[in-house]
Amino acid sequence: MKKYLLLFVFALSIPPVVAQKTTIGPLKEVVQDVLRSSAEDFIDIRGEQIGGDPGTIQFLSTKEVPGSLENKVIGYSGLKKTDWVWESKLATFEKIEDLQSLYKKIYNEIGRGSVKSNSKTYESVNSYDHPNERQRIWKNQFKAVESNMMIDLVAEEINYEWVIWLRIYNLENSSGGGSLF
Repeated sequence: MKKYLLLFVFALSIPPVVAQKTTIGPLKEVVQDVLRSSAEDFIDIRGEQIGGDPGTIQFLSTKEVPGSLENKVIGYSGLKKTDWVWESKLATFEKIEDLQSLYKKIYNEIGRGSVKSNSKTYESVNSYDHPNERQRIWKNQFKAVESNMMIDLVAEEINYEWVIWLRIYNLENSSGGGSLF
């Protein structure tokens, strides 16, 4: 009996091995809705206000990427006004190979011209930057043709975990005239 009890206690102490499988739903419709909402500082997709860092105002987003981990609308207080950003934490990974695969899929979905807003298509600002273990952060940006709307696709390592973010903002509204991130 003691042998079985010890075996049971030992089995409980071993962490389960779980393969992480992340499924992100189609981005096109959500991103297009968020882009339309950006003209009014995302007011129509701001949900419940949540705590934030000093100098920010944060709301849960009512527009969410299917399968994502968290979606927010964040206001960064500037000297003259507040700059607004919609942010989605799409996925986290332990292995960079898993991150690379999903990151490329998302890049292709945005970059192939399927995302449009007000008849504007989004083009990559630079050539594709492939996530690798030599860097801690990567950013690929898409800019609307003849507009200041930006889509940032970001991958970064945070506390030994790889994270993919999608951010949408108006470059014209950002205080410094550049990326908010």
